[in-house]
Amino acid sequence: MSRHGSFSFKSGADLRKKAEELGLELPFQDSISPLFESIEVNSKKILNRLAVQPMEGFDAELDGSPSQLTFRRYSRYAKGGSGLIWFEATSVVPEGRSNPRQLMLFAQNLDTFKRLVEHTRNSAFKVFGSSFDIFCVLQLTHSGRHSKPEGKPKPYVANPDASLGKKAENTHVLSDEDLARLQNIYVEAARLAGEAGFEGVDIKACNGYLLNELLAAYSRKNSRYGESFESRTRFLLDVLQDIRGEVPGICTAVRLSAYDGIPYGFGVLRDGSIDIDLNEPKELLRHLIRSGCSLFNITVGNPYHEPHFGRPFDRPLPGASLPDEHPLEGVTRLLKVTGVLQKEFPDIPFVGTGYSWLRHFFPYVGAAGLNRKEVSFVGLGRSSFAYPDAPRDLMAKGVMDPKKACITCSRCTELMRNGHISGCAVHDKKIYGKEYQELLLKESRNEEEPD
Repeated sequence: MSRHGSFSFKSGADLRKKAEELGLELPFQDSISPLFESIEVNSKKILNRLAVQPMEGFDAELDGSPSQLTFRRYSRYAKGGSGLIWFEATSVVPEGRSNPRQLMLFAQNLDTFKRLVEHTRNSAFKVFGSSFDIFCVLQLTHSGRHSKPEGKPKPYVANPDASLGKKAENTHVLSDEDLARLQNIYVEAARLAGEAGFEGVDIKACNGYLLNELLAAYSRKNSRYGESFESRTRFLLDVLQDIRGEVPGICTAVRLSAYDGIPYGFGVLRDGSIDIDLNEPKELLRHLIRSGCSLFNITVGNPYHEPHFGRPFDRPLPGASLPDEHPLEGVTRLLKVTGVLQKEFPDIPFVGTGYSWLRHFFPYVGAAGLNRKEVSFVGLGRSSFAYPDAPRDLMAKGVMDPKKACITCSRCTELMRNGHISGCAVHDKKIYGKEYQELLLKESRNEEEPD
């Protein structure tokens, strides 16, 4: 019988009782005041500990420029009161886009990104006044084996490992020369991000995309970027060092999958199991800090293999089975991994992940983690889609509206996976509820068509 269960808690006591029944340690406290303590990052004061995670909207213009929907989404986040907004994955090259509507930054659309940053800041000023200056981080990425620049798979792989997925006919294995050229492109993209007004730039190394794959490229033979720890981390470290030299003053950050959750992945024991081993992630973080990295965002898992590791849910994607673990197990795993790393590096701020499944109880869990020095920011992804003004409600009322909380139904992910613009189909119905109905209609028509 599956251990999975849905959210059904009437009180914080009920939630804590379930955690105890499962033998899990879930931090929890009644006071949420730690959420509204300020913190300094890269010499800038951030007024609270609530962060918007980088959730893709799949709504860029075809050339990668932010669209009206992109502007709308980030304006909603800013008006909602989060002190840190981590902008979504933005490709550094056309072939590295995960979909035809992924953001992409280049010289010709720099002015549009400038307007996006300015519009986002001004949205916060209009609600909270000129003293509420949000901290903006742009995530730079190459989707690697999950690239679909024209809507169909066109993988660019660094680690030709069959366990990571079927090899498509048009798979391109990146050479050392390819990767060296790509390093320079990342640095140029970081320079443009600084010009656009972002305080920070994230070199994305998570969720099975290119740089995350490189960290576990044990089977990449005779390469400057494979086998040994030094070689597998070379790309990430070299890029960050070059950015520090070429873009002085910008905050360098990494969203890192500290535990891949697949055999022979990064942060996994090399015995064929999926047991956690954080020795290499800790060593990587030490090197990153020496290179000047001053902000980390921690996640776990690969959504293409075990999606519940990084996003515990009530409802899986259609056709997928429920995992044989309770979502609270996934939540506490995420909290524990971040907590271990934050304790190891107490002077560097870490953004935590995994709070959305907790719905309107996340503030009490997040505040407890902050109080225990196990995290520096409470990061919200799907919850920010569903309830972007939750921080504002917490500031004004001290509580959230349970009816507005994310219900972890996976519809936002379902929209993404099917090439639709993505957002909350439950609480933002005018746009995304309509989009979801169109998706269902299209699927029903496909089912009715004869073979």
